[in-house]
Amino acid sequence: MDRKLFSELSEIKTTTLDLAWLILAIGFTYLNYETFNFFYGILGFIAVFFIHLFINFHNNLMDYRNSKSEEYREKISTIGINRESLAVVKKWMYGLAIFPLIIGAFLVYKTGWFTLALGVIGVGIGLLYSAGPKPLNSTMFGEAVVAIAITQLIPLTYVYLGLVGIGKFDSSTAISVILVSLPNTFAAFCAELANGTCDLEADVKNGRHTLVGTIGKANALDLFKASWALAFLLIPIMAILKVVPYITLLLVLLYPNIWDDLRPYLKEQVKTQTYPLVIKAVTKLAVGYILLIAVGAIIKLIMSIF
Repeated sequence: MDRKLFSELSEIKTTTLDLAWLILAIGFTYLNYETFNFFYGILGFIAVFFIHLFINFHNNLMDYRNSKSEEYREKISTIGINRESLAVVKKWMYGLAIFPLIIGAFLVYKTGWFTLALGVIGVGIGLLYSAGPKPLNSTMFGEAVVAIAITQLIPLTYVYLGLVGIGKFDSSTAISVILVSLPNTFAAFCAELANGTCDLEADVKNGRHTLVGTIGKANALDLFKASWALAFLLIPIMAILKVVPYITLLLVLLYPNIWDDLRPYLKEQVKTQTYPLVIKAVTKLAVGYILLIAVGAIIKLIMSIF
């Protein structure tokens, strides 16, 4: 398998978010507890990184195998377009699973059952997204489940690993992580909705009954706009309530630019043209938000020293 095909099947570009969630977790723990266990946190990141690659391989394989459309298999699926052997794809997929299994076993041994529970839930959602008698990506729950798993479960895992041995992780901490992650959750949900509206015809041909297919494209676009409104509004609200640093209010200045990225998609839903603009907007919001939280943590750390 060449580098280009590996990149496409693993969707390696999407793993940059795994690092973003780690930065979010570090910023969160330093803001609230002025500490972070980098050893366990970085090991967790490496495990999540390889799990992400493994699951992307798995999803591409399952989508190809479960497809009912020959057009999808031959002209859309990365495996079909490149005429790649399924045996080779499986070999790479299982090879990628070795690293997270080893690292995960070590982390569970060192940090306890909660790490195992988070890992099992995360991997389970990833596999069930495209496998089983009723894959999540063929139901109306797929978009929401994926958005929550990516933006909530991963940061929660990093925070837990970062606080191991300190005795600070409890239900209050978990709720705080969920609240801090909410803007990213709604933004990611928008990305899933955008993907669903652009793939609606292909999903119908493949027998997938997604949320977009269930409520219709017009309602999906209204839900998209409402979710973006929540993502936008939550940041200043949480800053005023001191859930996140005041410096995150600067992100409001970026809102007009982000909305300009979304306008072409709202007019026309095309996977190759306007969907990337939605991803660009989601990235701007998530990365900007996370970096400002990190800056807030650095400012607090400096002020505590002096």
